[in-house]
Amino acid sequence: MTKVYDYSEQRNLKRHYLIYYLRVFNRSSGEVLGHLVDITTKGIMILRDSPIEVGVNYSLRIRWRNNDGRLQLADFDGICRWCRPDVNPDFYGAGFAITTANQEHIDAIQQLITDLAMPDSSIEGIE
Repeated sequence: MTKVYDYSEQRNLKRHYLIYYLRVFNRSSGEVLGHLVDITTKGIMILRDSPIEVGVNYSLRIRWRNNDGRLQLADFDGICRWCRPDVNPDFYGAGFAITTANQEHIDAIQQLITDLAMPDSSIEGIE
């Protein structure tokens, strides 16, 4: 079931776009849920080829190589808040609020942003 995004829920966090189109995995099954579009320490947006159920909490993993070439992981839980068709009708965008709040998870996400965010990629906007 998809939900139309309610723009009254806007937040003033900076979203970061990355230099790579990273895959986001379901940690429990290993399935690729989609590709990361943008990220904050409070949420992510992914692009995928089918709708995803809204209101479900997922165990998520993002993998990347840091500037030294070492494999890094960001593991966290996130609840799908919305899913809607993308501008390209072959894809769907889905937004997740990060539900794990421990410092280790936040540090991993901040490291991902540090390693892979495009210069001047942060914009004021919605999560």
